[in-house]
Amino acid sequence: MALFKREEGFFVGAILANVVTTELVILLVCFFFLLVIGAQYSSVLIILFVMALVFPVLFYHHSWSLWLGFDFIVESLPKYKGQDKER
Repeated sequence: MALFKREEGFFVGAILANVVTTELVILLVCFFFLLVIGAQYSSVLIILFVMALVFPVLFYHHSWSLWLGFDFIVESLPKYKGQDKER
C-alpha cells in the first residue's frame, strides 16, 4: 500500500517554480548590470544567456524541495489509519 503517492503531473509545479525563479534572477541580473554597473547591452546578453543555461540546472533540486514544502504546508501529509485490531 502506497501512503505517499502523488498523481501524474504533480511536479509540474516544481518545473514552474524553476522557470519563474530563473526568469526573476535573470531580470534582476539584467537590471543590475545595465543600471548599476552600466555595462554594454551586448555583453550583458552573453552573461544572461549563460545564466539561462546554468541556473535552472543548479536550481533543479531546490525547486523540487520548495514545491514539496509548499505542498506540505497546503495539504499536509495524510494521516495513516492502520487496521483496527479488536482483541
